[in-house]
Amino acid sequence: MTSVLIPNNWKPRPYQLPFFRYFARGGKRAVLMWPRRHGKDDACLHQTAIQLMKIPGTYWFMLPQYGQARKAIWDAVNKHTGLRRIDEAFPKEIRARVNESEMKIVFKNGSVWQVCGSDNYNALVGSNPAGIVFSEYALSDPQAWDYLSPILDENNGWAIFNSTVRGQNHFTQLAHIAKADPNWFYSNVRASEAGVFTAEQLEQIKQEYIRRRGYDMGLGMFLQEYENDENAFVSTYNSVFARGAGEKMRQPAPTNIPTVARVAGIDLARFGGDNNVVFIADRLEDGSLTEVCVESWAGMDAVFTQGKIADVLTRNKVNQCIMDGDGVGGPIIDNVRAQCDGRGIVFEEYHNTATPGSYGNMTTQGYFDLAREAEAGKVFLRDERVIGELGARLYEFNHKGQLVLQNKKEWRKESGTSPDFADAAVMASMILPLPKDFHGKRGQPAFARTDYDVI
Repeated sequence: MTSVLIPNNWKPRPYQLPFFRYFARGGKRAVLMWPRRHGKDDACLHQTAIQLMKIPGTYWFMLPQYGQARKAIWDAVNKHTGLRRIDEAFPKEIRARVNESEMKIVFKNGSVWQVCGSDNYNALVGSNPAGIVFSEYALSDPQAWDYLSPILDENNGWAIFNSTVRGQNHFTQLAHIAKADPNWFYSNVRASEAGVFTAEQLEQIKQEYIRRRGYDMGLGMFLQEYENDENAFVSTYNSVFARGAGEKMRQPAPTNIPTVARVAGIDLARFGGDNNVVFIADRLEDGSLTEVCVESWAGMDAVFTQGKIADVLTRNKVNQCIMDGDGVGGPIIDNVRAQCDGRGIVFEEYHNTATPGSYGNMTTQGYFDLAREAEAGKVFLRDERVIGELGARLYEFNHKGQLVLQNKKEWRKESGTSPDFADAAVMASMILPLPKDFHGKRGQPAFARTDYDVI
């Protein structure tokens, strides 16, 4: 009797292993934001092979368009082995029969696997899949998931969404949801950290894009296809951050420069779809700002939020923090200060007041100041949501001729969210570090002074 090991003659790369562990533990929803040529479809094919052998059922591999399916998946050949990808993932020993015209495989245990198109989802409603892979979901019809998700919810089925980035659209919105939901698996792997290409190879790829498409378009293509930059093609003429700022902010942070102060910017949720965000960073002796961590959660429960903030600040040994005092902020700030009493944390309540000069308000000035720091190579970030929201911030001019940020209502209309992550990072960057002997005098918290709002 012939035995076959699944996955068949294939081993996941290190960055792919958490994805397989998640499903081995019973996971049901996954988002893979992986760059071009990083094995998205191969990983999904082999994961599907594992699942259909464990649980007999119907499984779909869904491309954006049905016409792409044969070329991209059914007839596709692995250039390294010379074998069809489906023959590698689904060896002939486990098959019962194959229908070439319908791109369908029936397995000996009763499972059925078929390649489909999201452009024809109406024809699929009424079926009962146990699992669906949405390949290149950024290019797929999002209504396909709207119609098919109730089926998977009912039968406890699973879904995987893989894609390279295509700006801010339904895929990036789903990725943000997955990142915030502990029941989902979320993986955002950039080419510069995956190890598939060397730094020299990536530089060569980037320069080739620039030679073919010009600097702006070429760099944008590289950042989108290989670095998962969802704002790579945001209009540059009215962007606060220049096109190359994201690339600079992703550079490794220095490790040999002492920290002056650990600072935190806190943006509070004002509407049901907003996030509470705590952005924590170190200010270094050379003036650099380097991200330590970002914590976020949805919901407007004030008691939970103030306890969570106090825990995050204490756990990360924050010296100074600034919290949005507009809207719901005032009472929460007072309660957080009380909970942190005696821990030596210096607090400031932030208000976005109007300013004289070139900028219409302090928040606009804070964004432009941080953008200048980024251009000077003094900002080091890891969180893609922060980088993405900063890169997407646009400016306009008010009736006085001052620079102001794009109205948040317009942002919300275009993206469906608020720039909570970017706002928290900008607030943290506004903090002017206090002398070290100021922190924790008599164990009492105090209000800080910054260049923006002297209290």
